Amino acid sequence: MNLRISVAALAAALMFAAPALAEGMHHAPPAAEERVGELTIAGAFARATLPNQPVGGGYLTITNGGSDDDRLVAAASPVAGEVQLHEMTMEGDVMKMRQLKDGIPVPAGATVTLEPGGLHLMFMKLKGPLVEGQAVEVTLAFEKAGSVTVTLPVLASSAAEPEAHGMAHHGAMAPVDASHLTDEEAIAAMQMAMFDTPEKPLEMGPIVVSGEYAVSDWAQAGAGGRALLRKTEKGWGIHLCAGASLKDAAALVTIGVPEAAAQALAAGLAAAEATLPAEEVALYDSFAGEMMVDEGLI
Repeated sequence: MNLRISVAALAAALMFAAPALAEGMHHAPPAAEERVGELTIAGAFARATLPNQPVGGGYLTITNGGSDDDRLVAAASPVAGEVQLHEMTMEGDVMKMRQLKDGIPVPAGATVTLEPGGLHLMFMKLKGPLVEGQAVEVTLAFEKAGSVTVTLPVLASSAAEPEAHGMAHHGAMAPVDASHLTDEEAIAAMQMAMFDTPEKPLEMGPIVVSGEYAVSDWAQAGAGGRALLRKTEKGWGIHLCAGASLKDAAALVTIGVPEAAAQALAAGLAAAEATLPAEEVALYDSFAGEMMVDEGLI
């Protein structure tokens, strides 16, 4: 019951937010290089978000032209309640996202790229949507070089990198195909935003997508389970949380998932979990019963 209330409250707050510019956003000029100490920040951009989306991504490159190693240790922005440093990785067929609480190393003489599907800034608890053609200010804090504020033009939600030209005209750009990680990234980010806390970090396991349906594995504070999700025009949402039943095609059909999608989800999850330790799969199986999150989603 507490889960239902917290998710509903979050959704309501985001759905009925005023459509005015979010605090800290303005119309976007082309991204400029910024320097702090021996570091150069370039190629910065953020992705546009849906009106009720609780999280967003920020991307840039950091070049260390000095002889000393440095580290990006924190970030902050007026558009978000919190900005975290994250990394997405693929371990076999399993996508995992984690917060980098120790920061991101920037070795001497090296360039570190924050990009979709890898290292990135995660805007948590957005105060309003990130709108294509506007811009976001972010303050980056480095261990040695100090702090610097950079401007991130907001590009289309599928953007993989900023265009070299044309950003002066409200961020207009040619369409960019979304990467194969787009849905998985959105699901992981949404669940992290809803449930991850410093005291009880959320660990994402395999995420399997079939069309507009998905099943994700998760673990938190010694407990684990699976979430059944569906994608609508507002993005991905959680229908319910359960355990072993969500890896069974027949059970998914009973819930309301079309048979073809149910079969694909069950097969994909079986393949992904076959690479995991037995005790990890048992943890995902251990969720007792079902907890409804959004009854009308499926």
